[in-house]
Amino acid sequence: MSTQKRQEPDPSLRGGPHVDPEEAILGCRGVSKTFGAVTAVDDVTLGIEKGEWISIVGPNGAGKTTLLNMMNGFYTPDAGGQIFFKGEDVTGLPEHKRARRGLGRTFQGLELFESEDVIENIMTVRAVHERPNLLEALLFYGSGRKTEARNMRRVEEIIDYLELWEYRHAKISALPLGIRRRVDLARSLALEPDVLLLDEAMSGLTFDEKYDMVRFLTDLHEQENLTLVMIEHDLEVVTDVSDRMIVLQEGGLLARGPPEQVAADPEVISVYTGVD
Repeated sequence: MSTQKRQEPDPSLRGGPHVDPEEAILGCRGVSKTFGAVTAVDDVTLGIEKGEWISIVGPNGAGKTTLLNMMNGFYTPDAGGQIFFKGEDVTGLPEHKRARRGLGRTFQGLELFESEDVIENIMTVRAVHERPNLLEALLFYGSGRKTEARNMRRVEEIIDYLELWEYRHAKISALPLGIRRRVDLARSLALEPDVLLLDEAMSGLTFDEKYDMVRFLTDLHEQENLTLVMIEHDLEVVTDVSDRMIVLQEGGLLARGPPEQVAADPEVISVYTGVD
């Protein structure tokens, strides 16, 4: 993050298709976020089309997670910035309401319930998606019982899909990092999202664990047409899977376009290597 106004990048670097934020499935227009004297995100405009796999990359402090936090409603953009989801301005909408509209999110910090098992963690999230009325919740009969059964079926489908069978009743605190990240993905899928925001979902994973995560995400993207927006530091993974790459530097948009084109850009290389 920078405490000074960044230098505007060369316009020629802003390659690749421009997608109108209001016509995109997810987009932002002129979003900035400051914390005191620090500008974390500086006037970013972009749009993500339905079915795309977008990777957001950049050095530490570039504003990647802050941008995701504004997209999912954890942060509100500074005055004038707008967030759009499915053509609707959701700038003032809280994150749980965006989740109900189909915006899912995984977290770098793994916000799981350590003392609960895998099934309980996933079922807790289903409460956001399926909301029985108070009487049903208290007395647990009628459609409330049907809701519970439907939720359990969906949870079991997700567990089967992510190959978590042997961990169904394991406490989160007893699981290795790779399985925890898979549970975090399962929780996000329990919301049945149309767009999934992934904040370093492969951070700390071994090669084999990364392979498994990429395999699951690729299937979701191709078979379910799930739109993915991923923050990831592993450029080899990014160039292999992404439709487009977006590069942030000091909170601003530096480049966007096909991964091979962006990764070969001298300005992007300079940001990552420090070599002009």
